[in-house]
Amino acid sequence: MRNLRQTCCNAALLVGLSALAGQAQAQPAGVLRVAVGADPATFDPAFNDLPVGNAVDLAVLEGLFRLDPQNNVEKSLASESSFSPDGKIFTVKIKSGKKFSNGDPLNAEAVAASFNRMLDEKTGSIYRGLYASLGTIKAVGEDTVEFHLSEPNGHILMLLASTAASIVNVKSVKEMGAEYGRKPVGSGPYKVDRYVGGEGFKLVPNPTYAGDYPATLKSIDFIVVPEDGSRMALLETGAADIVERVPPESMAAINALKDAKVVNPPSMFSINMEMVLRGPLADAKVRKALNMAVDRDGIAKGILGGLGTPSVGMVGPGTQDELRKTFPPIAFDPDGAKKLLAEAGYKPGQLSLSFTCPTGRYIKDVQVCQALAGSFENIGIKATPLVVDRGTWSKVIGMEPTARTDNMGMVGRATAGMDYTLYRLFFTGVGANRTGYANPRVDALLKEGRAATDPAKQKQIYGEVQEIVWNDQPFLFLWYQTQAIGVANRVQGFAVQPNETLVFDKVTLK
Repeated sequence: MRNLRQTCCNAALLVGLSALAGQAQAQPAGVLRVAVGADPATFDPAFNDLPVGNAVDLAVLEGLFRLDPQNNVEKSLASESSFSPDGKIFTVKIKSGKKFSNGDPLNAEAVAASFNRMLDEKTGSIYRGLYASLGTIKAVGEDTVEFHLSEPNGHILMLLASTAASIVNVKSVKEMGAEYGRKPVGSGPYKVDRYVGGEGFKLVPNPTYAGDYPATLKSIDFIVVPEDGSRMALLETGAADIVERVPPESMAAINALKDAKVVNPPSMFSINMEMVLRGPLADAKVRKALNMAVDRDGIAKGILGGLGTPSVGMVGPGTQDELRKTFPPIAFDPDGAKKLLAEAGYKPGQLSLSFTCPTGRYIKDVQVCQALAGSFENIGIKATPLVVDRGTWSKVIGMEPTARTDNMGMVGRATAGMDYTLYRLFFTGVGANRTGYANPRVDALLKEGRAATDPAKQKQIYGEVQEIVWNDQPFLFLWYQTQAIGVANRVQGFAVQPNETLVFDKVTLK
């Protein structure tokens, strides 16, 4: 408690907070104040890759389908859907009378244009490869959209339920240019009223919204506060209603507050160091040595304070658990790691590696990176942690593997579907595959799994994929993150998806 009060009273904090924070302290009825640690580079779903961006997209845009807080697929813009008898065409009827927040009609033509924009190579969407199986999208009349699939896809509902598949107003994209990423024109219950980079952004009700989740709040004010202590102080003083990523050392103090508590919703986030598979990391012995050098239990208990459990697979819990496969924990074995490095031809001090880490993106990310550097030094590797701001980190991990100058980057992944997760990370050349991983057998299995509809067949296929990748070790597997969110007692109806997307559908304030 004392540390929180000291942080709050720090003059630098008071100067650094935006006007959003100052206004929020008055606690006007109907205004929800949310303090987040990272400032999204964009809200454009074709490029957004942050949970806070997903939260905004879920509130401002709509997809044909969506995920509920338990990761079940439910209809959104869609009223009904069906496959053709041969499985090559997926047809969706959309609800009538829908409009974008600027009054433009949201009809079949708008839906087709949105998907075709994502799939256009010129757009450069980071999700283009993942959604390539959607093929050609055509509007049939005012209310029907046909997906002429380029390959069979038994997981299409999960793909279409992701916020990456949210419907954008392509006309507005062309008119607004880069500004669209800051103030997207959508059809959701809210719209972006204000965006100040590095400070915050504000959502207000969309007066044209017609759907199942009308806005319940006068506004949602997001305040960007990367530093943990400063973010926690906002909750203690009543300047924020929700704060994300409560660090372990603050949990007891937050839970001791009269008007707030820490909640721990289920999480499927898997945090790893994704390796760039060239140079020394093209050698499987080096990759395995790095994995053996890490004391995961020590990190989970000593640094994360219990807000993480050591990884036993590349897919986090909650990602279609019926298809998920786990493995024996990787043993902490520095001597074995040194032996593997020697077999790979490296004497102590000969191998140098650098790795990129964000500041304030994950729980204790900087401290973990420093610990990893020590672990690598312990087995004779010259290690250089490159701790950078979130914007720089996002650019680095988004680069093509051939353009990277570092050897690894800390990345958290959380997606609801097994196809969605494995295909985008391990299929050769797909956008989110930033390791350069390429395995013909894995590619063949992923294509087969995408087409499969029989659960037993899916389990067999995806089990083999997971086993191959686990043995190849293109990642330095670290931990599964436990969510810790500080929430004021006056907030009612708040929910969080396992992929850490904040859901404001039913939030009210008492």
